[in-house]
Amino acid sequence: MPGARRRLVAAGLVGLVLLAAAAQVPAQGTLEGLRRGFQSQVAFNRGRALYEAGDYLAARERLTEAVTLEPDHDEARALLGWTQYRLGEHRAAIITFKAALRRQPTWEGLWNGIGWSRLRLGRYHLASEAFRIALDQNPEYGDAMIGLGSAQFELGRYDAALPPLQTVLGRLTPLAGQEPAELPGVRAKMAWSLYYLGRYREALALFEQGIRATPEWHGLYNGVGWCYLKLGDRARARSAFERALALKPDYDDAREGLRQAG
Repeated sequence: MPGARRRLVAAGLVGLVLLAAAAQVPAQGTLEGLRRGFQSQVAFNRGRALYEAGDYLAARERLTEAVTLEPDHDEARALLGWTQYRLGEHRAAIITFKAALRRQPTWEGLWNGIGWSRLRLGRYHLASEAFRIALDQNPEYGDAMIGLGSAQFELGRYDAALPPLQTVLGRLTPLAGQEPAELPGVRAKMAWSLYYLGRYREALALFEQGIRATPEWHGLYNGVGWCYLKLGDRARARSAFERALALKPDYDDAREGLRQAG
C-alpha cells in the first residue's frame, strides 16, 4: 500500500506539472503577441513621422517592419501603400492597398490610393472605377473627386470631368490668402476641359485667373493663346503664345499656336 500510494502521488505531481506547462503556452503566446504589437506600433509611429518629413525610403522600411510584426496593423499597411505611391512604386502600392482592403473593404482612402496608383499607370478606366467606389463610401471626399475628374480628363471625357473638378474648385478657392497646393492643377484641368468642349470664354477666364495666381506657368499662357485664337483675336493670341515660349522655348504646342496666329 505505501508503494502504491507513492506511485499515485508521483503520478499526480506529474499531472500537475503537465497542466502547469500547458497553461504557460497560451500565456507565453499572449506575451509574445503583446511584445510584437508594441514593437509594431513603435515602428509605425517612426514610419509615420518619416513619411510626414518626406523621407519616403526610410518610411517604407519602418512601415514594412510594422506590418511584418503585426499583419493586422491596418493603418501601417495603408500608409505603406501611400509611401510606395510617393516613391513611384505604383504597382506595389496597388498590391498593398488591396491587401488592406481585405480587412477594411469600406475604407475610402484605400480605394482612393488604388485610384491614384492606377491613374499614374495610365489605367484610366480602372482608376475611375476605384475613385467612384471611394466616393460611394464618402461623397464629400475631395481628393477622390480630383482623381475622378483627372481620370475622365485623360480619357477625353471632358463633360464628365467637369462636375467633380468644378465641385472641388469651389471648395478650394479661398476668399483671400494663399491658394491650396491642389488648386492650380484643378483649375487648369477644368479650363482645358471647357476649351475642348468649345466653351472658350469660360476657359479663357479660368486660364487668366490661374495666371494671376501662378504667373510663371507656361501652360496657362498657352491656354490663353488657344482661346484667343478660337475667338478670332490673333494679336492677343500671339502675345500669349510668345509669353509661353519665353517661359519654355521648346514648347511645341505654343509654337504651333504662334504659327497659326500668324
